[in-house]
Amino acid sequence: MFDPKVSRRQVLVLGGLTLGVGAVTVAGLGPAWADTAAAGVELVPVGASPVAVLPGVGVRPAAFPRQLAVQVKHAGTDLPAGTQVAISYDPRLYSPLPAAVATVGDRRLRATSTITTDSKTSVTACTVTLTEALPAGSDPVVVVGTVFPVLYPYDLVAGPAGATAAVHHKNVRPTDRRSLQPGRPHAFGGVATPWGLEVSGVWNRYEWANGKRWYYYPARITLNGVGPGAAPVAASFSVALDPQVVSDVRIVSARLNDKAHDAGVRLLSDTRTASLFETRWTTRVKLKSGDRLDLGLEVKTRKPSRDLPTVKHPTVGLMDMGNHITQRQTGLTSMSRSDSQWT
Repeated sequence: MFDPKVSRRQVLVLGGLTLGVGAVTVAGLGPAWADTAAAGVELVPVGASPVAVLPGVGVRPAAFPRQLAVQVKHAGTDLPAGTQVAISYDPRLYSPLPAAVATVGDRRLRATSTITTDSKTSVTACTVTLTEALPAGSDPVVVVGTVFPVLYPYDLVAGPAGATAAVHHKNVRPTDRRSLQPGRPHAFGGVATPWGLEVSGVWNRYEWANGKRWYYYPARITLNGVGPGAAPVAASFSVALDPQVVSDVRIVSARLNDKAHDAGVRLLSDTRTASLFETRWTTRVKLKSGDRLDLGLEVKTRKPSRDLPTVKHPTVGLMDMGNHITQRQTGLTSMSRSDSQWT
């Protein structure tokens, strides 16, 4: 389908900046056409740095393209109207655009698109049909989707299907498919055991102006290990508050799995400005799957003398947790509140 809501700026991004230095040409792969009349056509993957996908325990993190995009190079042949580009992908990893986009330079091409899913393999295919002819050498870029963060507990994707692409004439089944899988960066490491943490807690409310003004601050911070592996480093976190209302923060208790525990809580540093009071803490605890660390806070408040022009909303978040390649996407690595009343 052609989406008139896509702006010229978006077309420039998709058709030009997307290509950038991330274009990858893999030698040795021939044209992906279904008949000899279109010889000389080649598909080239387009994309930025690859993303890591965690298949499970005892498996190396896999590398997948950040975007579902290809450039159709055709220096020696015209592309007739009805040319189709089909990109197949694992729907557990990618989200399709509202409408697939085909561009040449900064110009949006006329095209339609359809999405189908194979009932046997669950692999999804987006087929883009160019409804205008293109002269040799125009080399259009086709973008159909982008990777999206899969959150716990669905972030471990077992046996992910690789992304592929094919180009062919309308109503002709392609006989050759081009893999879009990028090279695997060395930084992705070897066999891995994924791990993850979730942040939650309990809030207290400080009131002033006869209860008409209030500010929330954390009274307890809870860190949960979601596994399946243990965190590779000790739990560390920061607490950011408004110095107009809070003058000091201390950690006064620790319990591991509902038992008193010497967690080795230590203040690493603090920052105090007119608008921010942030403390950074570390512990000795490397949380395993199912572990729960509860930390009690003692917070000293100060009464503002008047209404405040603005406040720093309270925030607690993980920090410096090490190997992010194997860290699971829990979606709960911080907590905050924005419902204080200060004016």
